[in-house]
Amino acid sequence: MTCQELRACLDAHLDGELDLPLSLAADEHLAFCAGCQWAYAQERELRGLVRTRFPREGAPAALRERIRGALARAEQAAGVGVPRRWAYWAVPAAAVILVALGVGLWQRSAPPPVVRELVAKHVMYSRLDAPAEIVSPSEEAVSGWFKGKVRFDVAVPDFSPSGIRLVGGRLADLTGRQVAYLLYEKGRSLISLFAFPGRGLALPSGEGTSGRDDRFYVAKVDGTEVVVWTQGEVAYALVSSLDRESLLECADTVWRLVVSRKPPGV
Repeated sequence: MTCQELRACLDAHLDGELDLPLSLAADEHLAFCAGCQWAYAQERELRGLVRTRFPREGAPAALRERIRGALARAEQAAGVGVPRRWAYWAVPAAAVILVALGVGLWQRSAPPPVVRELVAKHVMYSRLDAPAEIVSPSEEAVSGWFKGKVRFDVAVPDFSPSGIRLVGGRLADLTGRQVAYLLYEKGRSLISLFAFPGRGLALPSGEGTSGRDDRFYVAKVDGTEVVVWTQGEVAYALVSSLDRESLLECADTVWRLVVSRKPPGV
């Protein structure tokens, strides 16, 4: 098994979903490959972090109360002016519809799994003493370091006019795909910029969630702001504890940089 094959089935191996021959081949590769051992350990640590920081959530109390009230009203309506043979079906049917609608609305308002994973990776890297594989304040040096390591052009923006300095970059992983991860700092705040292939990934769309610009999807997860968008084949995400306006300004800087790097006519 090669490194590429191991990385492709890493999630399945961690979940215990590989058949016996593939599982043995993965274990054999991990016994000798230090790079894949590191990737395996990081992914396992990330999963543990996600479980502890983002436990399964129940429906909000206000939503539960609205459903209970609607069910009570449906039950009263079922007993007045409704033939008895239909009364037995009215309340259960109303319950199914209301619960489905309530859960659907709640799930749409909750951040998608990919957003939670991005936040978890941001938190994990913020706790590492040396999260960058290349440490440099030079946009050109960091961009050049990624050449040949990822299959897309990595645009490294300059946020220095906003008092944000480039720390460096590293390779990361997101649901089995390679990610170019750029690290920035402003004071003690870490700003994470992720760039990764967006094709085949269920990404949230903007549609005005930023309140002013439908290019960007914006969410807040446990006090951490997230901005996600797609340009062409590449998706981008900014994650930080900075305020939303500052992060949206950074997103706009990235957007304009990516547009400026496109060949004429594209």
